[in-house]
Amino acid sequence: MNKKIIIHICSKDRATEIGLLLQSLRTQTFKDFNILILDDGSNVPLMNFYFIQYLIQRMKIEGHNIKIIRNNISSGVSGARQQLVDYSMEHGKEELICRLDDDVIIEPEYLEKLIEVIDKGYDIASGITTPFVGPDIKRDTKFVDPIIGYCELNDKGELTFNGDDCGYGYTEDKILLSPHFRSSALYKKKIHIAGVDYKSRLSKHGFREEQIFSFKAILKGFKIGVRTGANALHLMTPSGGERSTTNMTQFNQDIFEETVKKMFEEHGDFLSKYYKDNNVEPKKLNEDEYIKSTNLVSKK
Repeated sequence: MNKKIIIHICSKDRATEIGLLLQSLRTQTFKDFNILILDDGSNVPLMNFYFIQYLIQRMKIEGHNIKIIRNNISSGVSGARQQLVDYSMEHGKEELICRLDDDVIIEPEYLEKLIEVIDKGYDIASGITTPFVGPDIKRDTKFVDPIIGYCELNDKGELTFNGDDCGYGYTEDKILLSPHFRSSALYKKKIHIAGVDYKSRLSKHGFREEQIFSFKAILKGFKIGVRTGANALHLMTPSGGERSTTNMTQFNQDIFEETVKKMFEEHGDFLSKYYKDNNVEPKKLNEDEYIKSTNLVSKK
C-alpha cells in the first residue's frame, strides 16, 4: 500500500493554532505527507500572517506540497471537511487521508503510530485527544476498555449513549476497537470511494459530526481502531470551541439521535454485529459506572 498521506486541516480565525500545528507536523517521525488547508471564512485570511507564510515555505523546502483553499464565507465544520474530501478525490493521488483539528499539537510519533494501526487491518485510526492543560493526566486502568460512545436503541425506542471520554488519556499503549474515531484521525481514502461522507443536517458547528461519520463507515463494513498511546494535545476544549453554544449543541444532539435511530431501524443492531464480527465484547456502562470511569489518576 502506498502510505503517502494527504493531511486535511479546516480552520477559521485560528492562525496561531495552525502555526503550532504546522510546527508539530515538522517534528513528525513519519515525513511522507502533503497538506491541504481550508481557510473557512477567516476574518483575516490565513496567508496574511507572516509566520504562516514562513512555516509553509519551510515545509515546502522540506519536501511537503502545501495548498491553501480559501472560502470567503464559512461553510461550517462538516461542509468544510467535505470540501477538502471532494478536492482530494478529484486531484489527490494519496491513499491515506489524515484529518486534523486546527487546535491540536500532535506528538512526534503520532502519524507513525496511526500508520501502525492501519497496518494491523483497521480502516480508520485515531489517537487520544487530551487537554493541553493536563497532558500527563491518565484514565483509571480499570475502565480502559470501554473506549467511547456505545449506543443502544431499547425496546421503547429510546437511544442510550455512553458519553465521550476523548478528554482523557490512558495508562497503556494499546489499540482498541471503537465505534467512534477521535477528531484527529488517519483513514483509507477508499472509505470515501465506498460512499462515506461528512454530509449531514447538523448545524455549522458540526457537533456529533465524527460520530455520524463513524457509524456510516461501520455500516459500510469498515473497522475503527483507537491507539491509546498516540496523543493529540488539545489547545481548546475537546468539544470544539464555539460548538459548546447551548442551542446549537442541543440542535445537533437532536439531529444525531434522529439519525442514529434511523440507522438502527434500517440496519438492526449494527453495533452489536460490529463488535461480534471483530470478536470483541463491549463494556456497556450504566450511569454510575460511567461517572466512575471518568475519575482521573495522575501519571506520576
